[in-house]
Amino acid sequence: MSKKNQNAVSDSESIGLFKKSVRQAEIFKLHRDSPVAMHRQLAQEIRDAISDGVYKQGDRIVTEHELSQKHGVSRITARQAVMQLVDEGLLVRRQGKGTFVTALPVQHELLEPHGFVDELVAQGINPEIDLLEFSKEVPSARVAQRLKSGSKSITSWKRLYRRKGEPFAVAWVYLGAQITGVTRDLAACQTSYQIIEKIYKSKIDHADISIRAQASNLQTRKLLQMPPGTPVIALERVSFLADGTPVEYALYCAHADAYEYTFRVSSKVNAASALSRRTG
Repeated sequence: MSKKNQNAVSDSESIGLFKKSVRQAEIFKLHRDSPVAMHRQLAQEIRDAISDGVYKQGDRIVTEHELSQKHGVSRITARQAVMQLVDEGLLVRRQGKGTFVTALPVQHELLEPHGFVDELVAQGINPEIDLLEFSKEVPSARVAQRLKSGSKSITSWKRLYRRKGEPFAVAWVYLGAQITGVTRDLAACQTSYQIIEKIYKSKIDHADISIRAQASNLQTRKLLQMPPGTPVIALERVSFLADGTPVEYALYCAHADAYEYTFRVSSKVNAASALSRRTG
């Protein structure tokens, strides 16, 4: 690159940085004589900064103390502005870490029976995975009934999923009693569908799936770093072979505001007939 072109690039970058610094400075100009409440003005300035790219998805914004200092407003006013944007879904507060611009939710298509991780990787999302537990024991009555395993011991594990270091989902996976010989090392590096299809040469034919919103328990809240009262979106899946044999039961719990399931239908669907109220 010629010196002239290098200078042009340098000038362009300098102009870009100057414009960004000007935009950041403009954020902190409020009008005290305006009929619009101060916290609403501040909320709008932050909203504009997000729209203009001053703050990007996942960025941590300045603290309420810093907002109040730079604007010369009270902490209460700064907090009201932040909470307004939290209520709108533009910001999310993470306990002990600060307030961040909301990232787009992880999308999981339910068009075909894909594994949890397989679907994410297909979208270009490579989650960080922590294997938290691995065991071989008799499962709960609910799981045993789904897998028709009776009193047999089965292989199970629990995983935590992160995106850019932030936990967004936790999963409990149980394999059918006929899937034996699975080791902890194998569970740590292979998905349940990979183990069933590639290692045990059994093809997943279909899966029964139910999705619900539910209250989070203490254990899940700690894993997903959620404050009390935060709901999760839960997916329960039972996977079958072509002959109807259940070979996998899985339960995924994810941040309700950071994860969504999608599917496409080709004709009219009677939604009412697909809804069921859980009892007991």
